[in-house]
Amino acid sequence: MSESAGPETHAFETLGIAPVPDRERKMRPGSLFVIWGLASASATTPVIGLVLKGVGLSHFVWLNVLALLIGLVPSMLLSHMGRQVPIISMVMARRTYGVGGATLLAALYTIVGAGWFGLNTDVGGQILGAIFPGYGMTWYVLLGVVQIALVFFGMEVLQKFYNYTAVVFLLCYGVLGYYLFTRYSFTMPVSKGAVDWGKDIDLILSFSLLAWAYIFPTVTRFCVPPTPGETSRARALYMLAPSIGVMAAVLVMGALGLIALQMTGDWNIAMLGKNLPVWGEISAIGVILAIAHCNAMNLYPAVTSFLAVINVTGEKSHRMLQPSLVIVLGIFSTLLAILGILGFIEGFLSLLGSLLFPFSFILVVDWFHGRYYAEPVSLFYRKAARFTEWLAWPAPWAIAMLVCGVLLGQSGHRLPASMEHFIPWQVCSALIVTIVYYLGLRVAEQRIQLRKVA
Repeated sequence: MSESAGPETHAFETLGIAPVPDRERKMRPGSLFVIWGLASASATTPVIGLVLKGVGLSHFVWLNVLALLIGLVPSMLLSHMGRQVPIISMVMARRTYGVGGATLLAALYTIVGAGWFGLNTDVGGQILGAIFPGYGMTWYVLLGVVQIALVFFGMEVLQKFYNYTAVVFLLCYGVLGYYLFTRYSFTMPVSKGAVDWGKDIDLILSFSLLAWAYIFPTVTRFCVPPTPGETSRARALYMLAPSIGVMAAVLVMGALGLIALQMTGDWNIAMLGKNLPVWGEISAIGVILAIAHCNAMNLYPAVTSFLAVINVTGEKSHRMLQPSLVIVLGIFSTLLAILGILGFIEGFLSLLGSLLFPFSFILVVDWFHGRYYAEPVSLFYRKAARFTEWLAWPAPWAIAMLVCGVLLGQSGHRLPASMEHFIPWQVCSALIVTIVYYLGLRVAEQRIQLRKVA
């Protein structure tokens, strides 16, 4: 895959799933932090305050801190992987899950991205419908069109959009925060019973850090490549920026949702704008920005994942393929919002955690154990001629452990009662199958060595 595979001079991105040429890799840690902070700061993010209603503000802060600490190492490594080899995560997955397994997973994660897009658009449509009533589905359609247009122009334009709108977003939500604390009596959310620490940490991670981490490489592939002379501090900033950005947004906006629920009875702070004659319109702009920030980072990976499904070799395709897929998937995702996907959010988050946690952990372990970052990039784009090549080792073992991880994560706790409320079971089940996966790799390698000796 040569540098000529890079984007041509178009107003829209045509890169597809090809490696990002070095000349296009200009992103810095500051931009990474802004992109992921704003992507995580959706109009839907305060709903975590509703989902965790009753935990109290102090416990909510601790839950976020613990979630960050638990998910930080795999998230940092995934961030670094995109800088090591500038390809999307679903192409990286081919060396672990095989071309066949990675292709099926890419198709699944296309639907996951579309689902998140639908969730956020559903929330945005409800907010704008409350602030400016009487327009029915018009708001859903308008939001869909705006978000599709952003992704249509690709990561270069998205990066600029995030950088330029960050201040506007903060000002708009600052207006809503000011209105909340000056028009309503402040009431501190306090714990109303025992906190289910393990379950709540799982929920936060599946809502935030580990829901995003698997696509960190898809963005960090646009970062400045690592060099032998790069300092440890510089490398750490690239690795930390996405995780800190995601969790900072969840902490702040989730706390606002929790406080707003306690003070007004509604977690959705943007709904406060409907009682403001002029400021309501301003807050609506903030809502639109929040949704566009988040959904751009849902639709963009969904498009690249689907490109990995239909273009295994990464060869140059028609220049309109990627923009066309943006439109098609954007319309599909908007329809999910209109059909009311928000009503299924808790089940969606639970299943998402059971799938993404083991997928990400196994991918990270296999990447560094197999030293795939040192291999020629062309190996990730080999076309499978026979069925056995579609599921070449270690794919069968990785897929088996991924399925076990999903089943284990959804099976309910299998821990002593004294530990059940403190251990995040979905994270633990993912760690268990990842350890088993690694041990299986070592056993297989030892057998191969013995056969060579014999």
